[in-house]
Amino acid sequence: MRAAAVFVLSAGVTVPALVHAPTAYAADVSATFTTDDAKFGVQIAGRPLWIQVSVLASTAPDAAALASTDALSWQDGNTDTGRPYGYVTDTALRLPEGTPYGSYPVRVEYRLPGGTVQRWTGGTYAHKLHTGVSQLSFDRKTTSLTARTVVLSGKATTWDPVTGTVTPARAGTRVKVSLSTVSDTWKELTGTATTGADGAFSLPFTPNAAINRGTATVVTPVADTVPAAAAPVPEVGVEKTTYRIAAKLNKYRVAQHTNVTVAGRVERLTPDGWKPYAGAPLITTSQKPSFDLAVHGRMGSGVSAANGTFSYGARATHATQVFTSLAPSVYYQSRAYDEGNIAVPQPFSFTNWRITLDEYGRVRGTGRMTTQAWCGEQTVTLQASLDNGRTWRNLSGARASGGTAGYCPFDVSSGGYVNALYRLHHAENDHMVARTTGSVRLGRVPTRFSAFAITPSRPYVDAKMTVSGTLQQRTGGVWKPLKGAKVTLVFKPKGDTQWYWVTRNVTTGSNGKFSFRATNYGDGSWALVKQSANGYFYSETKAKYIDAR
Repeated sequence: MRAAAVFVLSAGVTVPALVHAPTAYAADVSATFTTDDAKFGVQIAGRPLWIQVSVLASTAPDAAALASTDALSWQDGNTDTGRPYGYVTDTALRLPEGTPYGSYPVRVEYRLPGGTVQRWTGGTYAHKLHTGVSQLSFDRKTTSLTARTVVLSGKATTWDPVTGTVTPARAGTRVKVSLSTVSDTWKELTGTATTGADGAFSLPFTPNAAINRGTATVVTPVADTVPAAAAPVPEVGVEKTTYRIAAKLNKYRVAQHTNVTVAGRVERLTPDGWKPYAGAPLITTSQKPSFDLAVHGRMGSGVSAANGTFSYGARATHATQVFTSLAPSVYYQSRAYDEGNIAVPQPFSFTNWRITLDEYGRVRGTGRMTTQAWCGEQTVTLQASLDNGRTWRNLSGARASGGTAGYCPFDVSSGGYVNALYRLHHAENDHMVARTTGSVRLGRVPTRFSAFAITPSRPYVDAKMTVSGTLQQRTGGVWKPLKGAKVTLVFKPKGDTQWYWVTRNVTTGSNGKFSFRATNYGDGSWALVKQSANGYFYSETKAKYIDAR
């Protein structure tokens, strides 16, 4: 809308008397501004019926008005171009000839519906030279893989509101350019150029992306100059390149934190067909290339030779798929890659491990595989050596599993030897390194019953009988009497499956012999067993069946 013109300044016209508003009414005026073409704007709350603006010679209470007008029209704002909203004078304000360039105070008088005429003093009018940017253009419409830099050229001009003339901006005028680029993300680029004597300037950019939008504006003008609104910068597109790649690894399994060699060839599609891609930046990663331009899981990188071939090291830290591609760029049509696999056995330690040999000749190894990696389903092998550690044989293996975070317990057992070295071993595989515990020498003394007799051979039920025998030990390859050992007499009644002890803690003499009296409980089987003792193997007699009378 346009404010109603209540009166026009002209000779012989009397203006109505002004009624001054309370201070609170100053809130009606929120801002003032000077446009690039020297018009003056004011932002007022509500819908004023009349507005008049006056440019004053100074801030003195009785300062003269250098120019006044009540011809203002509503202007919609535009944030993209920087145009503010408000009531704007229909023409530029012309100050008297000879008025120095500078900022002058402004008085705004207005009347809202149902109100009286209000007066507000504040803000300034820029009676200055207006310098802006025009004729912006890039030297190319697009950037490409081989031509990534574009040059922005333009011209800065100055408009004089007094004379109405446009001339080149002063030499040395600074122009700031801000660009918004887009690839997989938005980024801002800025640069500053300086004009020559003709107001021209140029500024190179290497965006590595499409230039979506931007502005160019004059910065830090001299005191008698104000910058015009920013000028829009043209867009610049991106030309895409298609490439293909073949790669292979020289090893499948490597130690942690060591290199494998990645070798292959890369080509790009040209108007003349597929050609070697020289100087291509290559990367090998443990994660599949994605749509974005970030690199995840970098293992190594290199550059292709003139014939498109490449060879470089990639550091392996864990078992993974391996992807070789070109370093991500907005200039590639897609992220082509070649895929391989690598195994990196992870370290671990045997902890809380123990190897024992029981009296029945069973050797047992227990402990944990402690590691930061997943150790479930790994096999631990119990090994033995009969030649003092020169050679080792596998006895039995068991899976390590069922633990909590950080370790996997195992329990492996096998028949052992009279005397041998034992150790626990894990062979290297794709998941875990090879590891062996220290060796432990374990052995026990073999024992045997060399004689066992019950007399009489057919005792009566509940009658006494004499049990005798001899217990021996094998030392130095010879069977000798076992003195001080304890034996137990056991009985299994006819028709029963359970053995019951009858007499125990019978001690052998110095010649390994023993003899004692026992009660015959009826028909059944009788036997003698050696009681447990450290350092000795278990032994027992053959069962004797007695048909009691």
